[in-house]
Amino acid sequence: MYKPMDQSRKEITMKPIKLGIIGCGIAAKDLHWPALSRMREKFEIVMVCNHTAEKAKEFSQMAGNIPYVLDYKELLGNKDIEAVDIILPIHLNYQVTRDALEAGKHVMVEKPLAANLEEAKQMLELERKYKEVVMVAENFRYHPIFLKTKEYLDQGKIGDPYAVFWNHFCHLRMDNKYAKTLWRLNHQYPGGFITDGGVHNIAVFRDLFGDIISGISSTKSVNRTIGEIDSMSFQFTTEKNVNGVFNTYYSANGYSENRILILGKEGTIIIQGDRIQIKREGFPDVEETIESDWGYRGEFEDFYHAIRSGRKVVSSFFEAYRDLEVMIAALDSAEQWKHFTFKKE
Repeated sequence: MYKPMDQSRKEITMKPIKLGIIGCGIAAKDLHWPALSRMREKFEIVMVCNHTAEKAKEFSQMAGNIPYVLDYKELLGNKDIEAVDIILPIHLNYQVTRDALEAGKHVMVEKPLAANLEEAKQMLELERKYKEVVMVAENFRYHPIFLKTKEYLDQGKIGDPYAVFWNHFCHLRMDNKYAKTLWRLNHQYPGGFITDGGVHNIAVFRDLFGDIISGISSTKSVNRTIGEIDSMSFQFTTEKNVNGVFNTYYSANGYSENRILILGKEGTIIIQGDRIQIKREGFPDVEETIESDWGYRGEFEDFYHAIRSGRKVVSSFFEAYRDLEVMIAALDSAEQWKHFTFKKE
């Protein structure tokens, strides 16, 4: 799991990375740009690309009237660009990533890693083949509240954890900007919103409690206008002998919740919003508010230091592959209504 750089140590002055953005949609504008705009000493956006001129021009103006193109291969042909941030529909990840690596660019690509496991395995081959830095923009791996949770668990604040419950209930209405995204509604990958969002949660489960080794799930479609599946309950076991339940329901009309409960032999951790609590019988409660940008700055910090210092990235293609593998196995188990088990390698 990611460990922020010790800011008390004087960092060696390193020049900003000349960055190209491929894909200027919602995630680029609302998630990546706010972090990058505060990291000008580390990243200089020199060109952006989108297949529609309107979005490309809008992002270009937002970033300081930098050049924009409509063909990503034209951006890859720019010799000044050292690295690219690929923020495209999932089913395009493999082709664009391969082209970027062949052009000698370092690559950050949005999660999930690929549209299916076959393409995800091809992405792993790219990670092995090329010397350039590659990573997946899985911001939950850098989210300060989960880093703090890992710290508390490692310190034994609640003893050995033995169970975790994560309830994610929301009502995804059709006026939601993500719900209106055509490539999500007409998705070319299994699970729709369940997969797109669920890999975040799986990443946290794996980082805190080890690999998920077996599980079973049930799924349901309540509102088909937001995709083929919008509800899932997933029960699983991890290699550290932690039992888990992950409930994610996107059509919970009139109710919302995003709450994690971790049971340990000596106490309980509760995470809700930006607040983390530790409760132990006979001790006063511990409560801490963790302010953050949901880990977006952290993922770019990791990308930067991997390129400039040779540090291995935390959110590798391999880790993202394992996240997706669990999600696909959970979806398959729901169709067949039987447990899945991963063989230990």
